[in-house]
Amino acid sequence: MQTHLEKWLNRLLIAGTHMLLIMILAGCDPAPTSTVVTPPAKKDTSVEVSSMKELGQYYDSIGYNIIDNPGILNAIPRLRFTHTPKNWEEERSIPLKKSVFFRTMTTMALEVNEEIQKQRRKLLKLDIREALSTDDLEWLGRMMKKYKVSGKEGPYSPDQMAELHIRIDIIPPSLTLVQSAIESAWGSSRFAREGNALFGQWTTSGKGIKAEKSDARLAAFSSPRESVAAYCLNLNTHPSYSIFRVARAEMRKEGQPLDGAELAMHLEKYSEKGVEYTILVKNMILRHDLEIADMARLANGPETVIKPIDRPAPPS
Repeated sequence: MQTHLEKWLNRLLIAGTHMLLIMILAGCDPAPTSTVVTPPAKKDTSVEVSSMKELGQYYDSIGYNIIDNPGILNAIPRLRFTHTPKNWEEERSIPLKKSVFFRTMTTMALEVNEEIQKQRRKLLKLDIREALSTDDLEWLGRMMKKYKVSGKEGPYSPDQMAELHIRIDIIPPSLTLVQSAIESAWGSSRFAREGNALFGQWTTSGKGIKAEKSDARLAAFSSPRESVAAYCLNLNTHPSYSIFRVARAEMRKEGQPLDGAELAMHLEKYSEKGVEYTILVKNMILRHDLEIADMARLANGPETVIKPIDRPAPPS
């Protein structure tokens, strides 16, 4: 039986015209015959890059490239970006822009999901029928507040706990990759450049980035990863996405892997385009074979800080 990776590579070879996809980082458990290449353990370091092309070259140099290093799919490098580069909109090569953007977003999506997964594992270990420690009760209180579960403050009811179980869960990376690409124009929109805003989240706080010809403002973030974390929390808490969360919980109940393409169909309220938007998201996931990103795994060890140098990008 073929693995997900083998099927994916076979589709690429048959398609022929989709060779740019071999550089787009999605992830899965490698085929049994693949050699898993894990980046060597090293101290936290930082790297400066001045263009999207230079970032792509850095990715290749550390083996963050599926065609040269299939094993990297099971050991995605940990990368922390200080901010969204100001010159990404100057990159003219569409294949390069897609390749670098998807690889960049993959590591951020996995790292945010890692934190959510830690919370979920801890929640699954708690049993409110038993006496909980003071620390566990305080942690539950913080989670109830963070994930906006209404009701009494404690002791918590079975209904509150059930709702919290539905809300504390990961977002499939394929969904994160595609929605960020759409909402930020591949990381090159004004909102992405000025406020690390990758998902078009509006704010009523009076702060943020003012939209043109409007008093409305988009939420700004201190880093791209903070934007990803806010996006995940938004999908996990906002009433508009309750159907999305229920569909995800059903997949869990049935023992199915979370399917970003299918879950995309429950996000019609994310955009004014409604169902047309959900179809766009789903089709982009399938067209770029990003469903495999939902099975990616992070490497162990420290992370590298990426510091974009905001000067004009060199010609492609």
